[in-house]
Amino acid sequence: MKRLSLIVAVAAVVAVWPASSGAATFKGVVVAKQRGALLVASPAGVVTAVAGRASIGSRVTISGGRVSVVGRAHVARVRGIVVRRVGATMFLSSNRHLVAVHTGRMLASASDTTPAPPATPTTAATTPAPGDVVSAQVTIGNGGELDEDSSEDLGSSNESSLQVQAVVAAVGTGTVTLTVGTQTLTVPLPAGLTLPASMVGQTVTLSLDLKGQNGDDSNDSNDDNGDNGSGDSGGGGGDG
Repeated sequence: MKRLSLIVAVAAVVAVWPASSGAATFKGVVVAKQRGALLVASPAGVVTAVAGRASIGSRVTISGGRVSVVGRAHVARVRGIVVRRVGATMFLSSNRHLVAVHTGRMLASASDTTPAPPATPTTAATTPAPGDVVSAQVTIGNGGELDEDSSEDLGSSNESSLQVQAVVAAVGTGTVTLTVGTQTLTVPLPAGLTLPASMVGQTVTLSLDLKGQNGDDSNDSNDDNGDNGSGDSGGGGGDG
């Protein structure tokens, strides 16, 4: 079983993006919720955490740190770096936030000139590897899951590791399970490290090693539902 290596785990209660940082107006679609915060994808697909309340799929504007719902979206774009694939679910890191996308279609290379068939299953030749930058258009399901409509593999990010923030859903002997939207992702901890049960529900900052991973853990399970999460300490630039 191929698994993503976790090289650092640091407990951190992360503050939601402060109102003072929201001077400019930001527009996007809510693609996930995380513990009192919203994960909002910009039109270009970069995910930012903001404080506020809105349902997944809401089209929002953020100005002065205040979230206003202006409509409803059934599709969104998410751009990020692949950290792992589990079966038909691809986990992307966008601006340090993890997003789960249900896949199952052919991914086009940036150099391709012919569109991929709309319902062709993803094959090994077209499956992006951990570290690759992917731009995905997704449909937002009624349960808040993100289903891939089309994706483009933009090539390698040349990153060997990534820092991500997530909420702990469960801890095990040498493992930690993270809440990622409506999914969970279990990753191994460094040898000899086990997190205490009191970490469940807390935000952690993880440094994930991408080296030597092909990212397809088809035998793993990640079907647990969850809507926990956290905000980010800033709304900086996106991955890729």
